[in-house]
Amino acid sequence: MRILVTGAAGFLGSHLCERLLREGHYVIGMDNFITGSVDNLAHLAGNPNFLFIATMLPTLFLCQEKLTLCYTSPLLLAPIQALH
Repeated sequence: MRILVTGAAGFLGSHLCERLLREGHYVIGMDNFITGSVDNLAHLAGNPNFLFIATMLPTLFLCQEKLTLCYTSPLLLAPIQALH
């Protein structure tokens, strides 16, 4: 399957990408690095079945890949709320 994971550079997202790749899927990871880190994805960099796109979610519609499944991370609100 071709699977999109938003929030891929976060702790949970990076582990989800790793698991999906291990299961033999093609994974497109997206993140805007507000709370994620490129270090969380370093071990996936050479994998031919992994594509990373550093972007904000609204540009998701520019992704021309045909997707089978999409995992999104709803966790962004927690850190933003903590700042207020």
